[in-house]
Amino acid sequence: MRQYIIIFSACLLSILAGSCSSLKPVSYADREWHISKHHGQIIDKDTTYRMTFGEVLIPDDMAIISCADSAAKYPGMERFIADILKTTGLQNDEVLFYSPAHGKIFVRLMNEPPAKRPSSLTANMQCLTLDKDNERPYTMWVYDDDVEDWHRRPGEMYTYTYFDRKKQRVLVVDFYDYGDIPIAQISVIQSRNKTTDRMQLPTQRQLWDFSKHNLKDYERDIEFWSHQIDGHRSNAFANYRIGRQQLKKDVTADENRNN
Repeated sequence: MRQYIIIFSACLLSILAGSCSSLKPVSYADREWHISKHHGQIIDKDTTYRMTFGEVLIPDDMAIISCADSAAKYPGMERFIADILKTTGLQNDEVLFYSPAHGKIFVRLMNEPPAKRPSSLTANMQCLTLDKDNERPYTMWVYDDDVEDWHRRPGEMYTYTYFDRKKQRVLVVDFYDYGDIPIAQISVIQSRNKTTDRMQLPTQRQLWDFSKHNLKDYERDIEFWSHQIDGHRSNAFANYRIGRQQLKKDVTADENRNN
């Protein structure tokens, strides 16, 4: 009997060790970021990237997770991000930064994602930079019987959604081009739980202002959760537009240097 217990314990430890090691260490772009209150944006040191969170408040003490050292300030943060990247299939890509206050992770794609049917497809995004009232992006819902090669093209955005009742989390992932750089914008809608409380972020609003709402019982608060999810597309549109502006600025600068 004792031998069986020892064997069972060894197997259990092996399983637990395997589950812990299955999360790949997070790869960060290690860029320095600052908040521009004039623009209401987060900007990296060499201004390659400018990102907006939309028309929302930017806390003075907001956490910006952009490297291993910044993640280490908050217990469990590294694992939290690594788990999200694994769920979304982005564990081999580079995290630009994570803003817990706004529930946004921006990831630079290092390789083209494998072909996979999205939950929705938005096309004609290039018109966002044109002054034409009669043109705008349009979104199509995707169904199981839709047949495509599912490789995203320039001017398109693919959106994927993930719901984990046990972890009390919804992830909405938008793939689009920031200028000529393919990125993923992850919207993290997370209920407060023991994992989030351990991180001890500067204020409770830094990750989950959802003390009275629980995703395990999302049916009770469908309107609330719908509101949290609803802004992801307009936020992606705004950052797509900024990326195009950045690209145009870089092209103009290169032309001026060559003249």
